[in-house]
Amino acid sequence: MCTEKLRAAVIGASGIGKHHAKWYQLLGCEVAAIVGSSRQSVEKTAAMLSEMFGFDGRGYCSVQQMLAEVHPDMVSICTPPHLHKEHLLAAVAAGCHVMCEKPVAWYEHDPQRDALADARQMLAAAEQAGVVAAVNTQYAAAVEPYYRLCEMAGLTGKVKPVKRVEMQMDSRGRGGKARREQIWIDLASHPLSVVQAFCGPGEMIASSAQCRIEEKCVQASFLYAGQGQSSPVEARVIVRNVPQGPLVRRLGVNGVLADYQGRADENGQFCAYLTIGDRELKTVDFVQQSLTHFVKAVKSGTEPLVTLSQGVVNLQMQISILQAAYEDGCQ
Repeated sequence: MCTEKLRAAVIGASGIGKHHAKWYQLLGCEVAAIVGSSRQSVEKTAAMLSEMFGFDGRGYCSVQQMLAEVHPDMVSICTPPHLHKEHLLAAVAAGCHVMCEKPVAWYEHDPQRDALADARQMLAAAEQAGVVAAVNTQYAAAVEPYYRLCEMAGLTGKVKPVKRVEMQMDSRGRGGKARREQIWIDLASHPLSVVQAFCGPGEMIASSAQCRIEEKCVQASFLYAGQGQSSPVEARVIVRNVPQGPLVRRLGVNGVLADYQGRADENGQFCAYLTIGDRELKTVDFVQQSLTHFVKAVKSGTEPLVTLSQGVVNLQMQISILQAAYEDGCQ
């Protein structure tokens, strides 16, 4: 919890941004401002946040005006990926710590623009400004409770050392209409961050990447070389858009897979639940954990759950895997 009243602003608070705002407030921080694309959207979002947790901050349509008038300590950037660079550079220039939604940068409608180069520029700007810079790939928080659940189930000997990492992630993104590369753009950052979290710092062996793109499913596999590991880890990722029916979110190592579900507990608190067989572990919501690490990093100089530097590596992996699909003629 914050012991001092840090002031947060959320740029793009109507979608995932509303959860950033909620958790900032519950962590004891002041949600001082939100920024939206129009006065109408700002008023609608402010009313929603007021009902959620009593938001009484200021609403803006201009990021620059908000930064100049509010002077927040930290900013969550929850706008579409093609706006991340603009908004992050403005925030760090104003001396704000930043939490950026995933992917770090992406230009779906401008394929000639180099997203990776822009992401690296964003990282350089944050490092030069000396601010904390994080990415909200929150499923990295699943690793510690996953190992606890394996211990509860007597499976510790099967999951260490890590030889293979798997994650399947389903979504109804874009109203269930996401297709082909769009599914990868929207979801892949999460399973790739899980690979990074299980294996530690390292890099993908680009020549090992394989990817198959179908109408509603993208499957990828690759080798990941973690620092200090004797041999590369096999990674397999499945991301799907499922317009109807149950959603599968499953992750694990060495074939021991845990199913994930987010739901409210008996007290109405939204929590994460991991299940292996008949064993279930309740833990803190992953977005809450991500923001808790971020706030702690701002206050005490510790590491956020996922750094912007790790997010840039994640984006490089995401792009390299897509390139593998194109090279194989799977378009």
